[in-house]
Amino acid sequence: MEQPRSSRARPWLLGLAAGALIAAEMALLWLAFRDAPLAPLLLLQAALVLGGSAIALLLRQPPVNTSTALDALSEALDILPYDSTFALFDPQERLVLVNARTLSIYPRAAPFMQPGIAFEDILRRSVALGEMPESQGEEAWIQQRLASFRTPREPQTQEQPDDRWLRISQRVLSDGSTVILRSDITDTIRKERALEQARLQTQRAQSQLYEALEAMPIGMELFDEHDRLVYFNHKMGELRPWFSLEEGRGQTYADLLRIGLGHGYPPEAIGHEEAWLAQRLAERGTRTTPEVRGYPNGLWMHAYETRTPSGNIITVRIDITELVQQRQALELANQRLALLSATDGLTGIANRRHFDTALATEWLRGARNHETLTLLLIDIDHFKLYNDHYGHLAGDACLRRVAQLLTGCVRRAGELVARYGGEEFVLLLPATDRETARLVAQHCMDALEQERIPHASSPTAEYVTLSIGIAYTVPDAEHNPESLVEAADTALYRAKNAGRQQFEVSRI
Repeated sequence: MEQPRSSRARPWLLGLAAGALIAAEMALLWLAFRDAPLAPLLLLQAALVLGGSAIALLLRQPPVNTSTALDALSEALDILPYDSTFALFDPQERLVLVNARTLSIYPRAAPFMQPGIAFEDILRRSVALGEMPESQGEEAWIQQRLASFRTPREPQTQEQPDDRWLRISQRVLSDGSTVILRSDITDTIRKERALEQARLQTQRAQSQLYEALEAMPIGMELFDEHDRLVYFNHKMGELRPWFSLEEGRGQTYADLLRIGLGHGYPPEAIGHEEAWLAQRLAERGTRTTPEVRGYPNGLWMHAYETRTPSGNIITVRIDITELVQQRQALELANQRLALLSATDGLTGIANRRHFDTALATEWLRGARNHETLTLLLIDIDHFKLYNDHYGHLAGDACLRRVAQLLTGCVRRAGELVARYGGEEFVLLLPATDRETARLVAQHCMDALEQERIPHASSPTAEYVTLSIGIAYTVPDAEHNPESLVEAADTALYRAKNAGRQQFEVSRI
């Protein structure tokens, strides 16, 4: 006897339902071990669609067989996650099956959710019992929900009044049945919110950091582990105006140095650029002390360079322009002070102190090189009478004019004109022999004679004249350089006794 059609179909349908359950359980395992909620939910949906198809086919079988299959599937659906609900409606929108979680969510309407009840009746009863507060009892909301049930769209995310979120997936089967799966995705939404909040906070912190770096009075730049530029602030950009951050970002430190060299910076590298570049790269990341650097805009910076544990390099430039300027001003003041201490206040030429120092230095140099050292001791004839006749102011002017004329009589480096005291002057002439010294002395006398400074009370001439004593020798380190001054003074004494307006020569 041929087996009834329902008997032949049951094993195949039960197998299809069992496969759906196995797939659902696999999705549950996936949910347990992976933080990827959407993929397993899709797998669950596919599994339930298969289960729904099986149920729909069972519905076509004799009642006794359908009831048994539905009971089994209803019991099996209870293995769905706690936050998931399932409902199946036939082509006439009548309830076929819901899982236990659905009934627990809507406890007031649960007794009414029986197979055969229309979806619209269940919806209206749930709204009336307050099971769906988001509807606020409005008919427009009910009509919108009915429309979405009858014309399913892509899975939707629905916000609940208690700050919970559902993902609703609805599918119409080939026989017209409708499957609805709701999953609570509140945790996922909250994680996404927290992640977005963290992202915004990170952006805000990064923005605040950049604002702080841009407002800092120091220059700062960052290079990555491959020594490529990542960032520099506005102050650093002012120091190197030949490229912007956008132009420099991603370029290596060596490339940026070459750009600077192309613009003539630093000036001390011009002419030997490659050697300077090689040295700079060899020292990269190894400096332990700051380096003082000058920039084209007139600023001076302390340059610090630090390599981080991750291999990045941070360089900092601190403005020390004011300190450098103060130091330069101090050095200039010291130079001026030294010059003042070595300069005669009245005539502006070297004073006796400067002469004594220069004489000692040249004496030792002459002894070391075996070179002749010559000294001219010069006196203005009858200067006391000049002061008495013209006054001290005129006398000071006369001293200044004589000093200027004597300064013009020395030409070579190392030669010195100094005021020795009162109306006496000295010319110190290194590496000068007797004949050259005589020529210099005569030149000094001729220059003053051409000046024709009136001296009405002078018994020697109608104008100011000079008497000069010349002394020369090859210095000996064992003797005192003052011996040269004494010899010149002796020669000057002879010139005065011989009638003045002349010179005499002595040799040690």
